[in-house]
Amino acid sequence: LYLGRRRNRERIRSLPSEVVEALYEILDPSSPQNPFCGAASRWRAYTIFLLLLHQGLRRGELLALTTDAIKRGIDRRTRASRHWISVTFNEYEDDSRYSTPSIENAVSVRQIPVSEMIAAVVTEYIVNYRGRPNHSFLINSQKQRPLSTERITKMFAKVSNALSPGTRKVLLETTDSDSISPHDLRHTCAVIRLNQFLASGVEMTDALERLRAFFGWARDSQMPRKYARAVFEHRIMSIWEEKFDDRVEILRNI
Repeated sequence: LYLGRRRNRERIRSLPSEVVEALYEILDPSSPQNPFCGAASRWRAYTIFLLLLHQGLRRGELLALTTDAIKRGIDRRTRASRHWISVTFNEYEDDSRYSTPSIENAVSVRQIPVSEMIAAVVTEYIVNYRGRPNHSFLINSQKQRPLSTERITKMFAKVSNALSPGTRKVLLETTDSDSISPHDLRHTCAVIRLNQFLASGVEMTDALERLRAFFGWARDSQMPRKYARAVFEHRIMSIWEEKFDDRVEILRNI
């Protein structure tokens, strides 16, 4: 008698709204709950959090960003000012980090829109808190070196420990884990973006293709369909009514 290995249910670890709201409050650079010491450390963590959550970047993509990754231009159709971020390899220098961050594949090299507020946060970090290191990577460490993947992991462990017992309980009940990883924010961003597309009247097929382009998935990747299933799960039906990119709190300290 052959018993096949039991397959665990594959889950999309989208964070519930209560947890995301708690993260906004904790990582606000002026928050008394903020677990990081010093303005530079707080703004570094805040910038990382917003780029992962709002742009859905992978950890390696975030750490590969350069200081000029966010571009600004004029929309020819509307004449409005637009920002976008170039997710690509660092063309200026080689990466000397032990665990070298990388772009997953050629499809992952992309340009994605950035709200004016996210662009303002990144500019604030660069101008006032990044320092003046001799490298071109956006996220800088306290030792004036490109931030490592290990430091990102430790940062999120510290953030997870700063959550209240009630919030960690909600997190455990919905994700089967009481800690947060950088990739959880990418999952959350994908679910929010898909909800936005569908709410604006975009057909599911078109919405999934937009999701594929935004997150840098290959043509044969099944990830968009997994998120489509997750959208209809009960735990993410309480999507925030506020517009995702228009949170006033983001600009409180700028």
